[in-house]
Amino acid sequence: MIVFCVIVLLFPVCGSVPLAGWVQSPGHPRGYDPYSNLTWKKCAPTGHKITLTLLHLDLEESFECEDDALKVFADKVLLFTLCGRKSVKELQASVNPFLQSLPGGCLTVSFLADYSNTERHTGFRGFYTIQDVDECMDPENECTQLCNNYIGGYRCFCRPNYILDNDNHTCKVSCSEDHTNSKEGVLMSPDWPRPYPENSVCSYTLAVEEGLQFELTFLDVFDLEKKENGECIDSLTIKPLNGKAETFCKRDIPSSLLTRSQRVEIIFRTDHKGTNRGFRLSYKTRGMKCTGPVTTKSSMIPQESEYPTGSKVTVKCDKGHVLKSLESAEDKYEATCQKNGQWSPLIPCEPVDCSIPDLSEFMDLSEDDPPTTYLNKISFKCTNEYYQLTKNGTFTCNAEGNWESESGQKFTEDMPKCEPVCGMNKDTSSGGRIFGGRPAEIGQIPWQLLHRISPRGGASLISDYWAITAAHVVDGYETTTMSWLGGMIDGKSQNPVTMETEKIIIHPNYQKVGRGSPSNYNHDIALIKMSKRVPLGRNIRPVCLPKKTDEPKGDATISGFGRFLEEKNSRYLLYGPVQIYPLNKCDSVGLPVTNNMICAGGDEVDSCQGDSGGPLFSPVLGYGSPDNPYRITGIVSWGPRGCGNKSYKGFYTKVQNYLDWIKETMEKN
Repeated sequence: MIVFCVIVLLFPVCGSVPLAGWVQSPGHPRGYDPYSNLTWKKCAPTGHKITLTLLHLDLEESFECEDDALKVFADKVLLFTLCGRKSVKELQASVNPFLQSLPGGCLTVSFLADYSNTERHTGFRGFYTIQDVDECMDPENECTQLCNNYIGGYRCFCRPNYILDNDNHTCKVSCSEDHTNSKEGVLMSPDWPRPYPENSVCSYTLAVEEGLQFELTFLDVFDLEKKENGECIDSLTIKPLNGKAETFCKRDIPSSLLTRSQRVEIIFRTDHKGTNRGFRLSYKTRGMKCTGPVTTKSSMIPQESEYPTGSKVTVKCDKGHVLKSLESAEDKYEATCQKNGQWSPLIPCEPVDCSIPDLSEFMDLSEDDPPTTYLNKISFKCTNEYYQLTKNGTFTCNAEGNWESESGQKFTEDMPKCEPVCGMNKDTSSGGRIFGGRPAEIGQIPWQLLHRISPRGGASLISDYWAITAAHVVDGYETTTMSWLGGMIDGKSQNPVTMETEKIIIHPNYQKVGRGSPSNYNHDIALIKMSKRVPLGRNIRPVCLPKKTDEPKGDATISGFGRFLEEKNSRYLLYGPVQIYPLNKCDSVGLPVTNNMICAGGDEVDSCQGDSGGPLFSPVLGYGSPDNPYRITGIVSWGPRGCGNKSYKGFYTKVQNYLDWIKETMEKN
């Protein structure tokens, strides 16, 4: 049978490619002519290689064989470039041993002569043969045990008691065993107690009737190959029908294992080498029992280490967990130990989910898609640079499914908000005047508003909906929609931010006289609510309200579009520094002065007609910072006739006295 196979395999070799032959230069041995050339190529069949032996070499000698040359290639790789004369002995020693192809490869010979020779050269001659390759001598043939070479190929085979795997290279043992309905016995690795064979995958199946489980006890030495870091090379895996599979290869395994399963598969795997002894273990059955917990994040009543089949327990979810699969809001149920060692019903306790709360405008989560279940935290941020959180924005999901602040309040009770950043402007230098004052730059006093038509006056933005002004400016216009302009420094600007009023609320203690100058300026303050949110930006931003504890004193700044000459309103926003004086230092010109007023003035700097309702703010313009923002101290209210008179000062509504009214009014409206 073996001889027959060899003859069959020789036919295609003999029929398609000569097994041997000659290759020589044109005219050999008489000599080659100028411009002679030759290209010769032969390829070996599969499982064979082609070998060339040069027996004669006589070519013109030249530097790097640039005149006449013989080149030999193996599978397109240049092996040699030859010229000059070499004896057979020299060729055998340094050239011929290397003139061979890879298995199934090709040899190519290229000869080229130039236009002339100083003497006649006989050329070259070689003998080629096609030979069978002994694949069994190749260490990479992947036969794990024995190898049989034949002409054109090779075959792997195995020692006795081994079988050849489907890959036709790997030898392995047939070691799988079925122990179904066997209640006790012994399992061991192949060839125990001798070293176990390589390339083994043994599967031992244990199975009995429901209500029983297997107990495994390891006997003698447990010795499987492993790496120095403890990683398994060979392994023993115990895989119960229910439960988690465990894999072993260390020597310090437990002596006994209770599988809690009526069916167990034991899988023994080895690699291609090693001299370890393996394992031996006994198995037996015992009655099935259940263990706890029934499900994670729960407790059991009563609490025992094991429960016989038929036992009933009450399963109660841990704090912050609920039975999501039940329609009711129950957090406990009854479970029974089954014959297979499992609890039924098995309802998981899942963490309470607070979900993402509804967020106000300009507010977003600090993280994308954060977990929202029990004890997880979320925090918030403002998405607009002109807004900031009013309080700490971190909340924790509590056991009741509510987001809880650090102070213990619910999200709905202690919800942070994105409020406008107040009292900030662009970086500027200080100085300037109103009456005869200095023009403001765009964004320098971004809270300044203007009512351009009669009554001409100013106001200060204090939020993205509310502005504050003098009561006498809006007295009589409470039911009228007024248009206020902001985000500009030119009173004739064609592109201001236009705001329409929704409500005008005058302080209840202000003595209304209706569209005219009152005889009493006490409580000269009013709030304006805009019909829609003011689009805050670099050029229109609110000013901060004063603190209750900060008594007005020192230097401040006033601003407005009022008169800068005796008879002419300013087209541009002007500002200037003033000093705040005690009320007893200011001449009231016969009008009543109250503690609800501030007196302020400066050297040729004063507010004037048309500035009414505008701000008196501090610190002095140019000295504000995030730690010391600009705050509206007063509202331009009244003063003596003749703006800029050094003998008189102007009077401003003291905003500090109205903080509670402002807060209450804004919250109610």
